[in-house]
Amino acid sequence: MQKNARGYLQETCRELKEAEKSLQQALETVEKEPNRQRIQESLQQLSAVQAYCSETEEILEEH
Repeated sequence: MQKNARGYLQETCRELKEAEKSLQQALETVEKEPNRQRIQESLQQLSAVQAYCSETEEILEEH
């Protein structure tokens, strides 16, 4: 069965959650402070993308 836009969006939102888990694990093992800061910034940016993805998912469900 071929996915529609909503299916692709749901998959993307799940993958973003997996990416967040990976970045959290990286944060737990990072040694150098500049690298820690970069990972934290990545997590912050990812959080914004996740929020937008979730919002878009809700909009698609409404229509």
